Amino acid sequence: MSEQLNMDQFFGDKMNSFGEPHLACALLLDTSGSMKMGNRAIDSLNDGIKRFKASVSSDPIAQKRVDVALITFNSKVEVICDFVPISQMPTPDLEAGGMTDMAQGIQTAIDLVKQRTAMYHTLGTPCHKPWIFMITDGAATSDDDEMRMAAERIRLEEEKGSNGRLSFWVLGIDDYDREGIFKLTNRVLELRNEDFTGIFDWLSESMSCISQSHVGERVEFTPLPDNARKAEKDRAINSDWY
Repeated sequence: MSEQLNMDQFFGDKMNSFGEPHLACALLLDTSGSMKMGNRAIDSLNDGIKRFKASVSSDPIAQKRVDVALITFNSKVEVICDFVPISQMPTPDLEAGGMTDMAQGIQTAIDLVKQRTAMYHTLGTPCHKPWIFMITDGAATSDDDEMRMAAERIRLEEEKGSNGRLSFWVLGIDDYDREGIFKLTNRVLELRNEDFTGIFDWLSESMSCISQSHVGERVEFTPLPDNARKAEKDRAINSDWY
């Protein structure tokens, strides 16, 4: 008969941190062919992920409380890593190529978030509202029905309970499909160029601020970097960008 491990044996020393509030953040990254752009976008994205890991890991509270998953989508979806403490997140050199199966990427990210949240509940771990932070530079090549199903699932998860159970964010770059993205969420940011340095600093600071707050507490985020702004449905992508 196989031996069953209890939670302390399974998680080892990490079990101690599960008594503290945790925050799950899934990075959902478009690695389709358009992200090559002479390798500028994908190279900057790789650098930004490394910067994000280093920054959050340097915060003694956030590095114990922030768990990160890394998912990419192009012609297929790949879970680079399921949720792990930020200090254990891999930083692979992602390569761009293929189409943009955004719908399946979204479904996979939501599945991982729900599994992680269920684990927190099993352990009795308080948890902040999880984030999915998607970065994309183009239009989905998923069919319309799949995109409608993804949008409906986001809506349902964001509306569950009194305050919702998910914060779904999108960072659009270059000629991203604004109309399609606003069908998914109103939490849309846009980047003027392919420099991800500032936006990953903003994301790092946001994770640190949330991880140090009480669960359910309203958190004020730091200002966006100069090359990023909150998107508006009716504003031209390149208006007022100099």
